[in-house]
Amino acid sequence: MIKEIIEKIKEYQEIVIYRHVNPDYDAFGSQFGMYDLIKSNFNDKKVYLAGDFSSDLVSKFRFDVDQKLPDFNQSVLGIVLDTANHERIDGESYQQCQELIKIDHHIVVDQYGIINFEDPQASSCSQLVGLMLQEQYHLNISKLGARAIYMGIIGDTNRFMYNSTSDETFNVASLLMTKGINIEEIYNAMYLKNAKDIEINRFIYNHQVVDGRISYYVLKDEDLKELDIPRSRGSDFVNIFSGYKEYLVWMAITENVEDHNWRVSIRSRGVKINEIANKYHGGGHAFASGATLQSLDELQSLIVDLKEAIHETENL
Repeated sequence: MIKEIIEKIKEYQEIVIYRHVNPDYDAFGSQFGMYDLIKSNFNDKKVYLAGDFSSDLVSKFRFDVDQKLPDFNQSVLGIVLDTANHERIDGESYQQCQELIKIDHHIVVDQYGIINFEDPQASSCSQLVGLMLQEQYHLNISKLGARAIYMGIIGDTNRFMYNSTSDETFNVASLLMTKGINIEEIYNAMYLKNAKDIEINRFIYNHQVVDGRISYYVLKDEDLKELDIPRSRGSDFVNIFSGYKEYLVWMAITENVEDHNWRVSIRSRGVKINEIANKYHGGGHAFASGATLQSLDELQSLIVDLKEAIHETENL
């Protein structure tokens, strides 16, 4: 499959790299990594990055983002990363690409590419991009590109903690280490906090809501303004309740005034939540997913569904 992708890249002069909306470390890591990989090996290609780059995460990758797109009257190849279904692709211009390649590690729901490199067992999409660095493909990458892929893997495995981490994950990480990345610097960039986060944590603990074995917090737009954080950071603290044995599911619910909805980040320990997330205009992984509520009136329905999943898990 990787050889097919490389051959398809060789066919095009104009290539646009896409990923999903509401990007996380893996979405950016795989996107920036693929961009750098192509630029490092095919000097004749014009490569573009598509999507919204207003997230605070962008600066952590240290890439200069030029959001110019190609003239789609010419033949353009689109490479879509970390995006299970075409509705979640960030950037409608993907519809103007002559062909699409899909590289993804989510459960397969929508094979929209002419080439679909999909592995739901992989720890991350960044891991799949990193496989292109294996010796038999004769491809190079810069230190910055390797750093991006490593950050994507770390983000989706929570520092190699989740069960999706495999020997292949470590093999890719080993390849990236040979490019001279500094893992201590990377961890500092990803996980060092600002002192004001103490106030945010205090606010969340003081406004914690517990419903059975579910714990969550809600950040209204007025709360975001009081805490002086953008909406995109509302879910940053979702794992604040992860270390408590009483909770099997925990959530961050953030008001999105611009889109008139509420963004929900859902995490769990042993409870499969991705199908529930799909029901609420989202999706993701078995134990880490996102959803969207059109109003808080839908929250109780979501909680009922999660309680049912918890009940089924506890009675297995």
